Amino acid sequence: MLRNLFKRKPRLDAPDPEDRIAALAALGREQQATVVRVFQDDPDRSVRLAALERIEELEPLVAALSDEEMTAAVAQRLLSLIDDATPLAIRNHPRLLRAQVAEAQNVEDALAAAERIEDAAERAIALADNPRADVRLGVAEANWKPNVLAELEKATRIRDKAVHRLVRDRLAQLKSRRVERDAQDRDVESTLAAATALSDDDAHYDARRDAIEREWQRHVAAIEATDEELACFGVVRRDVEVLRGRFPARRHAPKPVAAAAKVDFAALLEAAESLQAEVVASVGGELTPSALRDFKRNAEDLTTQWSGGADIKPPSAELSAAYRATMAAVAATVEAIERAFSLAGNCRDLLKRPVVDVQQAEHLPDARRQLRRQREAVERMIGRFDWPVDLAKPADLTALETRLREIDSGVERSAERQADMASEIATGITKLRGLVDAGAVADAVVLERHLRDLAKQLPKEALPDGSDLADLGGQVRRLRDWRIYAEASKRETLCEQLEQLAEKPLEIHEQAESVKLLRQQWNELGPAETKQERDLRRRFEDAAERAFEPCRSYFKEQAAQRKFNLQQREAIVAALESFVADNDWEHADWRGVERVLRQARTEWREYHPVERKAGRETSKRFEALADELHKRLKGQWGHNAELKEAIVAEAKEINESGGAATDKAEAMKALQRRWKAVGATPRRVDQRLWKLFRAECDSVFEARNAVRDRHDQRQRTIAEANALLAELEKRVDIDPALDRNTVADYQRRLEELEGLPNELRRQADAMLEHADRAVIDRQAANAVSN
Repeated sequence: MLRNLFKRKPRLDAPDPEDRIAALAALGREQQATVVRVFQDDPDRSVRLAALERIEELEPLVAALSDEEMTAAVAQRLLSLIDDATPLAIRNHPRLLRAQVAEAQNVEDALAAAERIEDAAERAIALADNPRADVRLGVAEANWKPNVLAELEKATRIRDKAVHRLVRDRLAQLKSRRVERDAQDRDVESTLAAATALSDDDAHYDARRDAIEREWQRHVAAIEATDEELACFGVVRRDVEVLRGRFPARRHAPKPVAAAAKVDFAALLEAAESLQAEVVASVGGELTPSALRDFKRNAEDLTTQWSGGADIKPPSAELSAAYRATMAAVAATVEAIERAFSLAGNCRDLLKRPVVDVQQAEHLPDARRQLRRQREAVERMIGRFDWPVDLAKPADLTALETRLREIDSGVERSAERQADMASEIATGITKLRGLVDAGAVADAVVLERHLRDLAKQLPKEALPDGSDLADLGGQVRRLRDWRIYAEASKRETLCEQLEQLAEKPLEIHEQAESVKLLRQQWNELGPAETKQERDLRRRFEDAAERAFEPCRSYFKEQAAQRKFNLQQREAIVAALESFVADNDWEHADWRGVERVLRQARTEWREYHPVERKAGRETSKRFEALADELHKRLKGQWGHNAELKEAIVAEAKEINESGGAATDKAEAMKALQRRWKAVGATPRRVDQRLWKLFRAECDSVFEARNAVRDRHDQRQRTIAEANALLAELEKRVDIDPALDRNTVADYQRRLEELEGLPNELRRQADAMLEHADRAVIDRQAANAVSN
């Protein structure tokens, strides 16, 4: 496969993380130092995790807990290695405890580990990381420390609504009780100051002191209840006994009041009017229960002073009437405020319920009834406020009136929707009548059912006048019955055709198309409404399942094949990505690159088909990689083509030069070696340039061969001449039969040899002359001897 073209032996310094992981797997247990080094230094997280699983020494793991990126994985590895013999310093490491909390399977284990985490933020984060909702909630319920709750509130704000809600409610409870505690402290001091300020000569000392003491007892009881709740949060209780000891003891009987002249009724009336103005002004602001109690206490004080002075010397009728009217207004206002305080919780609960949205309601009558009940509830709540018309309205009452207007708006929208539905029914009846006349049974059945559903949501008086929906419904049912009767045979025929396909299947694709066509024809007959039609539908579905079973198996195999093809294509893409990333493009083997690209394209075509949607991204990646490789190759091809163009030009220049043929041939051989060293070029360009280069080379080599042929012929001629001369020389010495005719024959044969060197020609002439003289001398000697 393509991967085999550039497969490497895995090394720890390999650029591919998968190769480094494979190299890790080959390490032995004795090579812990190497494994630790890979874990500490490797830039890839997957490689570091693979190394982490091979580490068995605790020290490097404890040191790695400070690595934020790997803390969780390191803690998991440590938890799998530690035991009771592990040093306590390691077992109580904050990061390890955090992992124990996060991995705990029950509340007890999580609490045991969480209590050993001193940092509240770390404890909260660890708990938030636990995947079990019951564990998180159980640990949160067992925590009351304010700092832990605050950190839990931050850590679970988005991740765990249940825990966040619990923690938030507890923090709200803590805040509320602290506010109450501060208010109680102020009330205690205020009550103590009022008790201490009582004058011995006050004629109403006992009544005033009894009232203050009753208020004091209520404060003390409230303090004990508040401190009981705050104790859960670790807040120190207040010393109630010390508080009781601070309340002053009852004094001796007061001295009689001196004279009525001491009571200034006009000033008391002015104070009462000021109190009324203050109470009225407080309605629009942040009024607290303690401030309301102050108003009531001030009103009681004024009444006591007024009554005491009136007992001695009554004021004028005018002052008395004005005072009574003012105090009545104060009482009415305070009473209205107290009612508002008492109704605040119920009011807010009522406002939490959303107004019914009639546009989204599935059943309009139910929605209208709910709107009516909501309106009645809001009206009752407004009536319970019984708010004075001359006072500014509190926020809750204003919100109730706004809600009432929203409900009224909803009622108006419901009326509009009811009118729209009535109009839709009227229009639908007209359309239904046309469908009945046209015999469109299926559409008529659907429309008639829809109109009946709409009519159920309207009261009779809201239905359109002259509505004959019942009569039309009867006509639709009669049409449907006729349609059922007429279509029964069609359904029976379709069932038989499918059963035949199930018994005698066709070719797979033809079978699937036939089943699809028959199902389409069945669906065109409309839904099954009678028992007979439902029985036929079950028969049809059973036959369809059996007929489609061969197709299902085939398509399943095809899906598996497409999945396999996609996996192989993804492997090809991964291999190409690795090749592109790891290749040294400055010194690339361009023929190898071309071979890889060609092989990749071949294999890519082999692994077809794939799921179009699933393979779209892989195809994009492959095409991008192939384009990149082709772009690189194209650039190199252009460079190579320029080199070959230059070689062709040099070959032409050498051919046209006047040098020796052998020298030109050697130069051409050098150019041929350079040509081979040049990388690949596009086939058409390479063929054109090679044709030109080959022509120049052939011309040079033909000239060289001609020179070589002439040289070879000359060497053969010289060799033949030398052989004749040697033969003649030998015969001169030993052949007594040698005569001048034979010498002349040798001379003729030597003269026929063309192109002899001059030196050799002179040697031949000398040898012929020597032979001729030797023959003459031998003949003369023979004549004398005879």
